[in-house]
Amino acid sequence: MTTITRPASAAAPIPRTYVLYLRDRLLEAEAHLTAMTGRYERTKARFDRCYARRGITPDTDIVNYINAKTTNPELKFWYSKVEHFQREVAAYGAALTGLDAANRMLGTDDQRASAENQRSRAGRRGFSRAS
Repeated sequence: MTTITRPASAAAPIPRTYVLYLRDRLLEAEAHLTAMTGRYERTKARFDRCYARRGITPDTDIVNYINAKTTNPELKFWYSKVEHFQREVAAYGAALTGLDAANRMLGTDDQRASAENQRSRAGRRGFSRAS
């Protein structure tokens, strides 16, 4: 049986300032996403009311409703903003998740062992210890 030895820590630790920067950007993107979603919903509600007065609703005339909706520049604009911030939230969230996973994977053997012990103890909380 061969024992594989690994170098202690080949990768440099991730700077805390970078993680804080990503977290701040994520929070900022979430705030913008909430604001843009609100603006889009208000604009769409106004659009729906305007076209409902003309008798064009998704229930009565879906073809004209979709045509009007796709040609409305304001709806397109706000929806593109919503999509932009959805992508930003996903990107910053994925970056933070990836850094956290990399940190756990590249941590020292002592850190990994203590994390595994915590997980194994947490999994047994609901069981009775009396035998």
